[in-house]
Amino acid sequence: MGTEARERSEAGCMPATIEMTTTIDSPNWQNVIGILGGLGPHAHIEFEALLLRATAQIIERTPLDQDYPSWILSSIPCTPDRTSALVDGTTSPVLALIDSAERLKNADFGVIPCNTAHAYLQEISSSVNIPFLDMVQTTCRKAISRIGTRGTIGILATTGTLISELYPASIKQLAPNTQTVTLLDLENGEHLQQQLVMEQIFGEYGIKAGGFQDIDRKEQLAVPMRIATKKLANAGADIVLTACTEIPLVLGRKSVDNIPLLDPMEVAANDTIEIALGRRSLPSLQTTDV
Repeated sequence: MGTEARERSEAGCMPATIEMTTTIDSPNWQNVIGILGGLGPHAHIEFEALLLRATAQIIERTPLDQDYPSWILSSIPCTPDRTSALVDGTTSPVLALIDSAERLKNADFGVIPCNTAHAYLQEISSSVNIPFLDMVQTTCRKAISRIGTRGTIGILATTGTLISELYPASIKQLAPNTQTVTLLDLENGEHLQQQLVMEQIFGEYGIKAGGFQDIDRKEQLAVPMRIATKKLANAGADIVLTACTEIPLVLGRKSVDNIPLLDPMEVAANDTIEIALGRRSLPSLQTTDV
């Protein structure tokens, strides 16, 4: 390259002076987020991505590095499986969940990007000194606000989440006239649940194994999930909760054949950002007396 060309290249790529003509204010974050992760290899990573997206939506411009909230992540992947503990009575994950929560002591509040783990939320919350956002409750509020208090909410989730009745109990408390339906409520429900949901999540080439990262395999995993969603709609569901953090990775978050979906993790991410900003109050701190 000749001298003249080199000078033009350097002048174009490396301006001598950068002038900042405007000052951009970053969000005024009030609270540090604590994420109790490691409950599925992709769940908390997806949740963090949703936090970034929610931040961009709130500030209504392309975020700078310095615009995002502070959070602390605890990931203990060896935490015993929540579904197996609830369904088969295997090793309880409670002690590992509490150990993980204690790592978040410098956060102002915590959030758990795992639906099934919310079966143990009371035990976790009452054992540590930070409050936790209840993803189940906040999702139920959102669903009821969308369909009204006399509609039907479909719940697509792991068997552990379903038998714990986390969502029906919360919905019943918030809106007694709102109905719920799951695959287990249908004819041959246990078979449908295993074939359409559990195999896609926990199978050898399932979502937890990273199957969604291959385009063709992702579509293969999505087909049974779509069938399950349609079955819930045919049973009366006005909206379907994708109440396992892995399900939206193949099914998406908007709709299936015009059947509205609601992703609890996305709801929790949006609420988390609102709490971190101080626009919503911190969750209530539980005690051992509750």
